[in-house]
Amino acid sequence: MQATHQGFRITAIVYPTGADFEVFAQEITEMMSALGMRLAGLVQHSEQKPGRAKCDMSVRDLATGALHRISDDRGPHARGCVLNSERLLNACTAAEAGLSRQADLLVLSKFGKAEVEGGGFRSLMFKALDLLVPVLIGVPAINLVPFRAFAGDLAREIELSELPSDRQVAAEYLRTICRPVDAAMWARA
Repeated sequence: MQATHQGFRITAIVYPTGADFEVFAQEITEMMSALGMRLAGLVQHSEQKPGRAKCDMSVRDLATGALHRISDDRGPHARGCVLNSERLLNACTAAEAGLSRQADLLVLSKFGKAEVEGGGFRSLMFKALDLLVPVLIGVPAINLVPFRAFAGDLAREIELSELPSDRQVAAEYLRTICRPVDAAMWARA
């Protein structure tokens, strides 16, 4: 995989199922931090509950390490969404307060239902773009059309299956392509 940089502000990793990307995002952010990258953003951590269709969801703030629970426990028979929008908003607000030009990369779990509807991680993405901080975000294949409408030509897309299976190599590759370019080039993008 050739590492070229064409001034994309957002790198979207498109994936078929959330569980695959969740583990990838957790591993890759640990490796990127070990490479010396200053990360900001929120990465999801799900905890499966025995006998339940829905899991408990939290997001880890990559800048502070704080863990924010973003789901409601709706009982063992819950089938609908368990996301608590207010908790997600609070986690985003905390992460946004710590986002600065010192960050090398903003990493976000996904462009999910909340983002499709105009909320969720969108405010964090806008702030990162204003600060010239590149964004790496997971995009479920089912949300690719609304993501494209949101990001336009600011984003490049990479299929999760196209990334190197060796997580260290994948981290190095993403580190290479997810970097800011000079402000004049960003202004032209």
